[in-house]
Amino acid sequence: MLKSMTAFGRASIENSIGRFTAEIQSVNRKYLEINCYLPKELARFEADIRHWVGACVARGQINLRVFAFFEKSSPLVVKANIALAKQVKEAFEQIGKELKLADSTVKLELLARQEGILLYEEDLQNEDVVRAELRKVIDLALLPFLEMKKKEGLELHHDIAMRLKRLGEWIEQIAVRATGASSKFRQKLIDRIKEVAAGCSDNEDKVLREVAIYAEKVDVTEEIIRFRSHLKQVNELINTPHESIGKKFEFLLQELSREANTTGSKSNDIETVQLIVAIKTELERIREQIQNIE
Repeated sequence: MLKSMTAFGRASIENSIGRFTAEIQSVNRKYLEINCYLPKELARFEADIRHWVGACVARGQINLRVFAFFEKSSPLVVKANIALAKQVKEAFEQIGKELKLADSTVKLELLARQEGILLYEEDLQNEDVVRAELRKVIDLALLPFLEMKKKEGLELHHDIAMRLKRLGEWIEQIAVRATGASSKFRQKLIDRIKEVAAGCSDNEDKVLREVAIYAEKVDVTEEIIRFRSHLKQVNELINTPHESIGKKFEFLLQELSREANTTGSKSNDIETVQLIVAIKTELERIREQIQNIE
């Protein structure tokens, strides 16, 4: 069944570490693209998150945000860079002395604004615990996310199935009209030749040659057979459980358009041309819909 590329999921959990909240949102993309927005304390788990989400989604741009509040302890250890702080302090004091400033005292808040004064190191003691809790909240957010993809995919399925049914009906109408095209043209030629060249013994030969040439030019049997085949594959595709069908769907739709164009270019029948226009219009509408299919 079809799955939509657009969806949203959110979940929160509380544990011994604190509180985690995960939000997952996806929009249309030709390929899979996962963007993670994590707090500094959880940045080292980005590769894990990409793996967890990538196992559930095949296409689309995924934007995943995690919010974390640590109640008792943080996965980061904060250390002071004393050596750098001393150098920065001495540099500021030297500036004050050279400029003969009345108050050249270096305050703590000035040092705190300097990059590198505080060092953040990962606390690996609780890494497995944090990863497990993070996996739990991601999995919980994926549940409504994937459910929404299926629900919207079902609506897309109904709409596309209806349009495919119309395409099948129209191509069969074209097949019926194409069956008698050569015969109609032969009779038209005979009537015309009788008018302008009555009594000529080689009239029948001329008619047969013209009909043979015309029949070859207007024969759309192969195009109709291929159109039916592609249409059958598309119907099987949307009714078979696949992880991702969007790319194959796009290819088959392109082939359907190709056969429709060739059939239209070979036909002089006004009703057939009108049916081809309807088919091409419907194919374009399906093309717009499959931009939302994973």
